[in-house]
Amino acid sequence: MALGRHSDFNRLWFGQTVSNFGDKISLLALPTLAVVVLDGGALEVGVLGALRFLPFLLLAPIAGLVADRVSRRTVMIVADLGRFLALATIPLAFALDSVTMTHLFIVAGITGCLTTFFEVSYQSWLPQLIGTENLIEGNTKLQISRSVAEAVGAGAGGALIQLLGAARAITADAFTFLISLIALLVIRHRDVRERTEERKASAKAEMKEGMRTLFGNPVLRGLFTANVVVNLGAAMGDAILIVYAYKVLDLSPGQVGVAFAVMSVFVIVGAVLSEVVSKSLSVGRLLVITAVVLGAGYILVPTGGAVGGFVGLIVVQAVIGFVSPMFDIHVLSLVQGVTPNEQMGRVSGTALSAVYGALSLGYFAGGALGEAIGLTGGLAVAGAVTIIGGLTLLGGPVAKIKEMPGGDDTAEEGSPTADEARITA
Repeated sequence: MALGRHSDFNRLWFGQTVSNFGDKISLLALPTLAVVVLDGGALEVGVLGALRFLPFLLLAPIAGLVADRVSRRTVMIVADLGRFLALATIPLAFALDSVTMTHLFIVAGITGCLTTFFEVSYQSWLPQLIGTENLIEGNTKLQISRSVAEAVGAGAGGALIQLLGAARAITADAFTFLISLIALLVIRHRDVRERTEERKASAKAEMKEGMRTLFGNPVLRGLFTANVVVNLGAAMGDAILIVYAYKVLDLSPGQVGVAFAVMSVFVIVGAVLSEVVSKSLSVGRLLVITAVVLGAGYILVPTGGAVGGFVGLIVVQAVIGFVSPMFDIHVLSLVQGVTPNEQMGRVSGTALSAVYGALSLGYFAGGALGEAIGLTGGLAVAGAVTIIGGLTLLGGPVAKIKEMPGGDDTAEEGSPTADEARITA
């Protein structure tokens, strides 16, 4: 592959792979510390979870503005350093017998905020680091790392917590951010963007410029709409799915764990095969088909459960896991490929804020629907919303795009080329 000998990308990939595994440790260790050591309950665990993701909803547009004004690599280095220092305070406080729930909330909030700035800068920097022609390959490799961490990281984190205790296990996560920081420091590539001698535009004006780019470009607007709606539907389905497995299928925790583990394995398979499948179907068709199949998967959960019970659920979960990363990888790659570099941060920040908002709303709406119309009806609505998200692409230019920008033939006749899709608001 083209990136096999790209030393700077491989350094970034290594740092992100290590950091992804570390994230899974803290994802389990922080609530474990809250419950086992500090006698917390569901409320405290819920607050810790909210503090992990709420900053994306609130701060991503601001993070995007920062990413367009200063060095994105520098933002990422500062974020890694800050996360290392914040997490390192927990084992230190534990050793001094002074760790408190407030301390955990503060650390979770700080790491959530810094992660928001890191992710927006990282997504904005990648196209410049590897070139738009390599975005699918780069995002695929990074997605594989995330998927593998998702599949095995929690188990490894649980073993580490069992061996060392939750507070000491968090030390391991802290050091993964230090490794990521070092990987960034040795990357030779630097931000290259057009700079004016004086930046006269206000922050408000620049954010409006980014919004005009996002909603004025038909490709970006179509991707934004589809991604928000698909994530809304998928979150609704995920909120209901685990309840359905326990209450309707009457599965044991072990069986549910196996079903979700199978899904995680197929997420990895889907990520690995993502680039190959896109070349067979075209990028635009792949986005439509994967969204429709994903939605159909949620609708078919009751059918799979009724026909095959545990086995049926596993089959449906495998399908959901297989198509999800394909959709995510190609949406992100297309956004990165057609967005002007100097506005990448603002476009990514606005999009991430909306996507995380859709996820938050989707989980809430899924739970409410499951209570109001029943779990089977709720899954049907969730699947329908997801399918509608994919079908919205048929009304615009995205469905006609054949290859990623940077290729020799980016679109079918009558559809926008990469240059036509790119605007400079």
